[in-house]
Amino acid sequence: MHVAFIVVSILLALEMAGAGVPKLLQLSAVRGNAEHLGVSVGLHRMIGVAEVAAAVGLGIGIAYPPMAVVTAAAVCLLMCGAVGYHIKAGDKLAIMLPAVLTALAEIGRASCRERV
Repeated sequence: MHVAFIVVSILLALEMAGAGVPKLLQLSAVRGNAEHLGVSVGLHRMIGVAEVAAAVGLGIGIAYPPMAVVTAAAVCLLMCGAVGYHIKAGDKLAIMLPAVLTALAEIGRASCRERV
């Protein structure tokens, strides 16, 4: 299980960093989505900070297992917020699916970590 934990941690860290950095930089590609969801520039940047912090936490969680639990909770809350904004915007389930799958992957990752 340790190998699966590490692989999923790395993949989720890449996903979180890949989603967070464009929000921090306010790239036009992600700004349109934020406007669709009704998210302000300040909140959009804060979400980017949270996603980059999650990527760092995922990496640290590989070496320091208690961090894996904290990061799992944070990512799940972040994804719940994403789903909430998509519901508010009237998006279809297919648009929300990445956030739902990310939360499920995070729950699975946290549950497969080695017990110390």
